Amino acid sequence: MSREALLPSEARSYEEFAAALDRLDKAWESYVRGVRELMEEWEKVKVKLLERISKTEGLIEAIKNEVEELRVEIALGLRSEEESKEEVERLEERRARLEDRLKALRGFLEDIETRVREHRERVMGR
Repeated sequence: MSREALLPSEARSYEEFAAALDRLDKAWESYVRGVRELMEEWEKVKVKLLERISKTEGLIEAIKNEVEELRVEIALGLRSEEESKEEVERLEERRARLEDRLKALRGFLEDIETRVREHRERVMGR
């Protein structure tokens, strides 16, 4: 575009808009680069987080099974209720702590995954 035909005020206005758009282009490029880097890092962390979730689920299930076995042994008279009460309580407390941790881990995963997805969609133009 030839700007020689523009009045000085129009040329200044053009330059101001062009400079502002250049700054926005640079900011966008930086944003896109940041989103891509964050997505790569998130994928690494997400794998570890999913492993922790899986292990925690496995521990919870193992504790449930152990408590059930203790209760069956009590019901069959193989153990006294009194001698097993503390062990059952200890296992139930540990299971409750693990369930709280599992809930926190899932919340972490869901919150960050949702936010990363929003940024990915912005970058991809959806």
